[in-house]
Formats: sequence, C-alpha cells, structure tokens
Amino acid sequence: MSTKLRIRIKKLVDPELDLKLDYGELVRLSILIRFKTKSGWSKLYEAIIDTGAHTSVIPKYIWEGIDAEEKVDHSVQGIVPKKECSLPVKVSIIRGVLFDDELNHTNEVEFYAFCAIDDRVPLILGFKGLLERFTICFNISSGVAYLEE
Repeated sequence: MSTKLRIRIKKLVDPELDLKLDYGELVRLSILIRFKTKSGWSKLYEAIIDTGAHTSVIPKYIWEGIDAEEKVDHSVQGIVPKKECSLPVKVSIIRGVLFDDELNHTNEVEFYAFCAIDDRVPLILGFKGLLERFTICFNISSGVAYLEE
C-alpha cells in the first residue's frame, strides 16, 4: 500500500523585484517533517521541497536538538562560486518522517543532510537518500502537488 502526502503550494511575491518588473508570483513547495531525537521525535517543521537540491540542509537551531550522526566537516556553495560565499556544514545521517497537513505520514526515512553551522539558512529537503525515494508530482496550474511512497 502506498502513502500519498499532499504538498503545500505557496505563491509568493518578491516585493523588491515586483517594483522593478511586473514579475508576478513565485512558487514554493513545502511539506512538514519531524526528526528523530535521542528521546523520541522533534516537533513538526515546515521544510522546502527543493527539486534542485542534491542534499538536504538543516539550520543549526534544528539539528542541535535531533539525533544527527555526524560524519565529516564540509562546505557547500550556491550559485556564487566564491569561497567567502560557502557555507560550513557537518555532513550527517539523520532520521525523519514526512507529514502533510492532515498528518498522513511516510515511514521513517534515514538520509544524509548538510547540518549548517548557522541559523541563517532555510530547512531544505533534497534528493540524497530522501526525495529520491518518492514519486513527486506537481501541477501548479491545477493546484495539485503530492509526494508518494
């Protein structure tokens, strides 16, 4: 039996960009996640589903309270290829469960994550060990988005 979770579709406007150009709405997909802790499970967090992210990214304020098996120190970069724009991370193995707004949920999943040494990053779900396990479907014009196990 498969589990299908509804993905949140948020439409946002970048006010600064919108002043320069009638750019219109931007789309962000998100879902809820709960992480394994040493004493049970964390609270629910809203996480961005990033189909362009090879690995999940977790801000420090979240991963400090979860059961993260740290493997190596590393740094990652985004679209600006400068050393001063890199983000130091701890590559870790973590466990989590994905939820939708009706609290339907996946089985527990173990996956790699970049645990940021900073809080100024969003909680991002990427492919390595996580999104690659699911079928992800989204049709923004019809308002339908889901993840299926």
